[in-house]
Amino acid sequence: MSDSDGATGVPWRSRRLYLLLATAAVAPLDVTIVGPALPAIADAFEVSSARSGLVITAFAAPGALLAPVVGMYADRLGRRRVIVPCLLIYGVAGVAVTLATELWMVLGLRAIQGSVGGSILASLTLALVGDYYDGPRRNAVMGVVSAGISFSAAAGPVLGGALATRSWDAPFYLYGTSVVVAALAYRYLDAPAAAGSGTDREGSYLRAALASLPAREAVAIYGATLVGFTLFFGGVLTAVPFLLEGTYGLASGRVGALVTGAMMVAAVVAVFNGRFARHLSNVGLITVGFVGYAAGLVGVWAAGSATAVLLALGVFGIGHGLLLPSVASALSALAGPEFRGGVMSLRTSVILGAQAVGPPLFTLPVTRLGVSYELPLALGGVGAALTAVGLFAAAGGRAGIGVAAAGDG
Repeated sequence: MSDSDGATGVPWRSRRLYLLLATAAVAPLDVTIVGPALPAIADAFEVSSARSGLVITAFAAPGALLAPVVGMYADRLGRRRVIVPCLLIYGVAGVAVTLATELWMVLGLRAIQGSVGGSILASLTLALVGDYYDGPRRNAVMGVVSAGISFSAAAGPVLGGALATRSWDAPFYLYGTSVVVAALAYRYLDAPAAAGSGTDREGSYLRAALASLPAREAVAIYGATLVGFTLFFGGVLTAVPFLLEGTYGLASGRVGALVTGAMMVAAVVAVFNGRFARHLSNVGLITVGFVGYAAGLVGVWAAGSATAVLLALGVFGIGHGLLLPSVASALSALAGPEFRGGVMSLRTSVILGAQAVGPPLFTLPVTRLGVSYELPLALGGVGAALTAVGLFAAAGGRAGIGVAAAGDG
């Protein structure tokens, strides 16, 4: 059910595009709107900050395990039959948190949300982009949808923080937007029918899905995803805030503004992914993205002021904006429609794994060895540069990263 027709631009007049953007926009509300409310949650239920932090953990843990399973059923039953219930449950469980009178109720409802929402919804949306579009137009739409996810993620802390000043549960009312999107998707989403993989058991499906992927390309793309998001979660979202606070004396509000700036740069760059894809293959764009990661992290290490850190974060944001849609496009091209949901959902598990590994990878050297945050950030930059070199070599050099390299879509 491809909608390419030889076109390469973004189909701005398509109703389908705006449904994809709406679905993508509610996905990042998973953690971003709740984080600012954690102190208020701790006060409301008279618990420690560590226990209130379980509100985040309770959401993330189920998704890491269940994302491939949800993707499998999206492949078997059809995208629409899975994404609509996921949107509905995600929204209803989120709003139901406002009725909780004990912390365990909040945690239970958050676990239900995490089983069907957040990054799982994002992956299902990206799988739909792969179903609908081909070639450069796929890259263009992937870029716009990825930008929508980034913009929503950047706005989440602002909305959540503003609402949390009114009451601990006010941010959770925002999940009601997911119910509205579910109704719109049920009414208007012309999702592809189930592809029919011909496998009835989960184990058979997973074996067939893995066997359908070209091993070398899949390892390269999933590996790049793991490394890239480890640098993002560990370097930019964890180490950089500590560096800005400890070395430059910035308050948390200014730290958040600098990090949000990097996310906004990434969103803007992602919008133009379709244009970049006319000149470089997906692997080529990912390789250039890692060059941006390397320059950005080394730039933070070498910076002598908060302004210089901001500029370096902008360079990192350029790399992140190249990586996000290009990885999604590459994986979508590797998988046929009968396995695309599972392949894209496995990307979610990889990202959640990076979210778990990244922060301690950048903080443990500081807490255990007594080094400054500049050192792990510099080493992260070196790792990004080596990854770029490895991808360049794996693609076969300059010829392998051009648009003529059709192996990655």
